[in-house]
Amino acid sequence: MPSKRVADRQKSASSVVATGEAHADQIATEIEALLSPYLRKGEEMPDLALLMHLVARALTDARERMVTADEALADELADDEPPREGRDEAAHELHDELTDLRDWLTSLYGAAALKHLGFTEATPRDPAHLERFAGEVTRALSNKELPRPRRKGVRWDADDAVLRIERLRDALLSHLKDVAREAREAAATRMAKSTAIALYDERFGRIATFLAGLFRLAGHADLANQVRPSSRRSGRTEVDAPPTEPVRAAPATRGGPAPARE
Repeated sequence: MPSKRVADRQKSASSVVATGEAHADQIATEIEALLSPYLRKGEEMPDLALLMHLVARALTDARERMVTADEALADELADDEPPREGRDEAAHELHDELTDLRDWLTSLYGAAALKHLGFTEATPRDPAHLERFAGEVTRALSNKELPRPRRKGVRWDADDAVLRIERLRDALLSHLKDVAREAREAAATRMAKSTAIALYDERFGRIATFLAGLFRLAGHADLANQVRPSSRRSGRTEVDAPPTEPVRAAPATRGGPAPARE
């Protein structure tokens, strides 16, 4: 489904193309009648009907390129959801594992030992921050000597916990890369759409102005007004982008609001 930004332009382009093609032969005949008396020896009237059809095709091409770019962006954004869902699920699992580990270490060594073991802050929720935080925890558990447990005779091997966290961290990192790749692809597709719209707007302005001039030259001010490009809305006709009624503030009165009229 096209975005409103594109749909509005598409409507105006279709109107201009239809009007130009429907009246090409009539306008060409009337302009020829107006100007043929001024031909000099050896000169011929240009094929205005063909010219009008050609510019209509050029506008149609720009319109279709814009619509295609808009649809490509919509498809690209729709593909972003699965990687984000996978990232969030992996982050949730890693967060739970770190939360359980924090509780275990607190009961085993005491809260004062947490910073020494890599828990330098509250376990973050942001997936990217969480992935880095998990790396700090595993490095601390792997490279630093564990403190003495608060209870005698209790021993704990950190290797299993490190392996579990690293496995979950690797899964999260993979999903983060997928999300980043999709973001780059979406950015490129969004840029392509913006480029297609800019090309369309520029071409629409020239072609709609040209056709309006031909209609007016042939004496059809109504048709000229129908295709005249808007001075306020790029890529649209004045007919499709009517001016908005300015909002006027109610005059201020002393002693309260103005009395209602009967």
